[in-house]
Amino acid sequence: MKIILSRKGFDSSFGGCASPILEDGTLVSLPIPEPRAPATFADIQHRAASVGQLVADLARGRVTAATAAHLDPDLRPDALPRESGWRPLFGQTVAAQSHLANCGVGTGDLFLFFGWFREVERRDARFRYVSHAPDLHVLFGWLRVGAVWTGDKLQQAPRWAQSHPHVASDYGPTSTVYVAADDPPGQPDAGAFPRLVDELILTAPGETRRRWRLPAWFHPEGHGSALSYHGKPSRWQRAGGQVLLTTAGRGQEFVLDADDYPEAREWATRSIAAGASRRRPARASL
Repeated sequence: MKIILSRKGFDSSFGGCASPILEDGTLVSLPIPEPRAPATFADIQHRAASVGQLVADLARGRVTAATAAHLDPDLRPDALPRESGWRPLFGQTVAAQSHLANCGVGTGDLFLFFGWFREVERRDARFRYVSHAPDLHVLFGWLRVGAVWTGDKLQQAPRWAQSHPHVASDYGPTSTVYVAADDPPGQPDAGAFPRLVDELILTAPGETRRRWRLPAWFHPEGHGSALSYHGKPSRWQRAGGQVLLTTAGRGQEFVLDADDYPEAREWATRSIAAGASRRRPARASL
């Protein structure tokens, strides 16, 4: 089994600012702007806030509510109007998809999606970032793969999938869609975490967002493999019962072979359970 830490949403290149953590701890991952996408930011629904207003206020003109939004991963059933049978989907292409394929990612593997987040507040009917709030890498959702669509399978995707960008548009011969497992039927093994809790925060306290605090077993010493893109020993620093990792600045998909790291399955299960709970949210100001 592979566990993939998959970086998605607004970043310094696409969107230019962090996705928001609302005042009640709600996580709103902002998809990147992309002209071919079939939906706009104004089309995307969120129970806690207007996504169109969030991008208009926080991006300060770089992105507007009318901008097309590449909603991918598409994890929340209420984000858009849905056809019967809808299931969460994630698409990838070109170099990032080649990396996933080279690592053997497929059915039964688990994506844990993370992105750049920061606390916001609403003042005078506008959203703004909280002064001095830290920039954080935070897990915001998951998808366990039940099927993989490429080539003819992607071209023949069912009607309920037509709103996904990689189905609606041609992203080239490497374009691939990962479909959430559906076992038992009607209960997709995927979703978005509703609020921030401590277990979802990857960034170490007081560090830049790329400096992560992880369980000690993540360290590649003594293993036959390492978290992909992170094989250099200089990236890893032991810190008591944990480890600090300086993450790669480039690369979207960081793959861990859970067969080589037996603790990884339990860690992922605990993270998903904590993120999906309705516990009191964590404080983001570390």
